[in-house]
This record gives sequence, C-alpha cells and structure tokens, in this order.
Amino acid sequence: MKGKITKRGDSWSMMIDLPRHPITGKRRQRRITADTKREVEALATQALASIETGGFAEADAKKITVEAYLAQWLESIRGNVKPITMRHYGDLLRLHIVPAIGKVHLAKLSPSDLQRLYADRLTKGGLSPTSVGTIHVILHRALKQGMRWGLLARNVTEAVDPPRKNVPTCTTWSREQAADFLTVADQHTWAALWRLALFTGMRRGEMLALRWEDVDLQRSVLAVRQTYSRGGDGFVFGTPKSAAGRRSIALPRSLVTALHKHRVEQVEGRLKLGTSYQDQGLVFANPLGEPLHPNTMTNQFKRLVVSAGVPLIRIHDLRHTSATLMLANNIHPKIVQERLGHSDVSMTLNRYSHVTMDMQRDAADQMDTLMEGAS
Repeated sequence: MKGKITKRGDSWSMMIDLPRHPITGKRRQRRITADTKREVEALATQALASIETGGFAEADAKKITVEAYLAQWLESIRGNVKPITMRHYGDLLRLHIVPAIGKVHLAKLSPSDLQRLYADRLTKGGLSPTSVGTIHVILHRALKQGMRWGLLARNVTEAVDPPRKNVPTCTTWSREQAADFLTVADQHTWAALWRLALFTGMRRGEMLALRWEDVDLQRSVLAVRQTYSRGGDGFVFGTPKSAAGRRSIALPRSLVTALHKHRVEQVEGRLKLGTSYQDQGLVFANPLGEPLHPNTMTNQFKRLVVSAGVPLIRIHDLRHTSATLMLANNIHPKIVQERLGHSDVSMTLNRYSHVTMDMQRDAADQMDTLMEGAS
C-alpha cells in the first residue's frame, strides 16, 4: 500500500507497508527515499511489485539464520504433530542440522549446503541413510512452510536427492523357537502379554496402551485405539499414526484364555492394595496400576529369551515373527496387513518379500500338480 510522499530536506520519501511478519504477525514498513518525487513514485511502484513476487521475502530471509528459523518453525508445528515426532525432530535439529548449517542465513542456504550436510552425517555422523532421509524430510517441510510464510521464493531441498533408504532386515524366530519361548513365557506374570505380541503382531506401544474397554473376550476381539510412547516430557498416551493403525484384531482361543487368567490375577492384586492401586483400566500395568515402562518390558523380555535358550531378538522382532509365521502358513497377505496395521498391502509384501517368494514357489508347484492331474 502506498503512503503519502513527503519532502525531507533535499530529498523526497514515502513509507510503504510490507506484509506482516509471517511468524510474529507484527506490522512492517519500509521507507522509500529519492532525490525527486517522481523517483520516489517509481521506486515505490517497483517495491510493491517486488512484494507481490516475493522479493521482500528474500530480504527478510537474509536477516534470519537457519537455526533461528528452524526453532520458530518447530514451535509452530507443536500442536500438529505427535509428542514423539516433536522430540525426534528436535533431536535431529539440535544434534545434526543446526551444528552444520545453523549459522547460514536462510536466504543463502543452497543445495550444496544440504548435499554436504547429508554426506557428512553419513560418513562422520554415524547416521543411517534412513535417518539422513528423515533430516531431508524435516528440511523440506520446514522450507516449504517458509515459502508459505513468504520468507522464501524456492525450496532448495527440491534440488537435492536424499540418500536411498536401507531396507530393514527382519530377524525372526522359527515356529519351534517361538514355541520354546512361549513355554517359558507362559510361566511369567505377563504371560498374556507375550502371547499377545506373538499372536497379533501388535507394536510395543500399542500393547502397553491397551485398555480392558478395548478388549471383548466374549467375541475374542480387541481394538487398537491408542499408543504409549516417548514424548517431549516422558512417555505419553496418544493415537495411532494412521487410520490403518486403528484396527480390530481377532484373538485365538489360547490368547483369550491367557487374558482371562491375567484379568483375574490383576483384580486380585488390586483388591489387596485397596486405595493404593491407581486403576487406569490398563490391561498391562505395574503392581500399582500405572503404565508399564517400555524399558521394563524390554528387560524382562531379554531375561525370558535367555531362559528359553532361543536367539536374542528385539521386542519389535516379535511383530516380524508373527507376520512371517502367518505368511509362511499361507494366511492371505491382506489379512496380515490388516492385523499388523500397515496402511497398504504393498508395505506388507515388500517388508516380507522373502516369505512371499516362498509362497510363490508353492503356488508354482501347485500349478504343476494341477495340470498334471488334469492330463
């Protein structure tokens, strides 16, 4: 918006309004000064045109460093991402992004800066291609917002290719090893928890957040409605990351029996403690009724594995074991996808391609048998 042209000494000037600051919302102005009134009018016209095309965005970006901008951006998304995501983004910014490019002015950030950052984190920073890919995603999202705020004319991440992600290797147990583990785990206080992990493929956070109101033992089904994971201020309850994560899972008879037994034992413990028991309705809780700490579950799992004499795997590998055993026994991949909470069946097929290839070989052999029988 043009203002009034005034004469100040031997020069002419006019104050024009700039777009409000994209982050603070404060009003911003710029004074145009020249030797003649006509020159002021011409410069003001150019300035207003520059505003329309984002020219003043670059001027603002020259005054702010990448570190300062990313801090403001991270705070702006706090209410739109899960606490665990907020914490993960904050850690990557603090430990890897800011030390490398934090002092660069936002307007001067270049594709080569990002390429050096990615290469350095891979070779010296000890990060995997997947983690560096996450850094790329963070920067792309942050700079895209910078364009929306009018601070940037382009997103330099568009000119940089992130490293190709590693395909994670699934470490699993055989059917015999899983059975050996259950023989020992069935004697444990949380016997139902270990069966739940192997028979449903639920994630650790999903199991620790499971409430009795989400379990229908009469119908032999449970609903995954919340998770328990690390946030900015410790572990917190939240919702699954995707719509596919919110799902219903049918339960086998042995697991229903184990859950019945677990519930009876939990009620007995609650009655003994009386008012000291903090009932939160959780299926798996500590002796006081509070949420189990994930590390407690992990440490107990390791002890049970040693007692069972089976190979040590991660708790998350119980999920992989569950999926592998289902697929190896010709359960349709679509059913496996739904039980695991994958958003698409292709994710299931790609993750467990080593199993599905065996299924393909079985199908090929069956075609031979089918045709031979017909002839």
